[in-house]
Amino acid sequence: MIKINVQVDIDRAISKLAHVPSEVQDKALPRALNKTASQAKVQASREIRNAGYGLKVSEIKKAIAIRRANRSDLVASVYASGRPIALINYNARQTKAGVTVSVKNGRKLIRGAFIATMPSGHTGVYERVGSGHKKVMHNGAAQWRGLPIKELFGPSIPSAFMNETVQNALVTAIRERFPRLFAHEIAYLGLK
Repeated sequence: MIKINVQVDIDRAISKLAHVPSEVQDKALPRALNKTASQAKVQASREIRNAGYGLKVSEIKKAIAIRRANRSDLVASVYASGRPIALINYNARQTKAGVTVSVKNGRKLIRGAFIATMPSGHTGVYERVGSGHKKVMHNGAAQWRGLPIKELFGPSIPSAFMNETVQNALVTAIRERFPRLFAHEIAYLGLK
């Protein structure tokens, strides 16, 4: 699990709103933190996509989660977790020479790889390992089989989340949005 740690100057935002009752601030602060975290999650998924990882935004959003703030714990966390993602999800295409995938910075060819659907129904990008074809006796007849094979995987969402471009965009977005959201929540709760 990879977390982003951005310190927002909450004290400075609160000092500007000294005329607001503390019970309004106590409600507004967790709300603003949680809304900022939600918007950071959306921003992270966009930035990962824009950084060149050829994944669907829905796949990225599934791997990014939020730990929400409350009155007693004024910390909201945005974190990414997950394993390496099967190359089939990186816009894989079969060619005569192998399989092309769009992982980062354009399409790349993996020579000798192939796309196959297993008996379980799982489709993936595979390559042969070992010495290749083997002669196997099956029902009294000799057959050539190309096993074993292994599935190929690309980068995980957490590694994409740690990309410097993604991190810089998130930090900037959080620092810009929190003060506005906090002021909005104060105004909303003050009018109730």
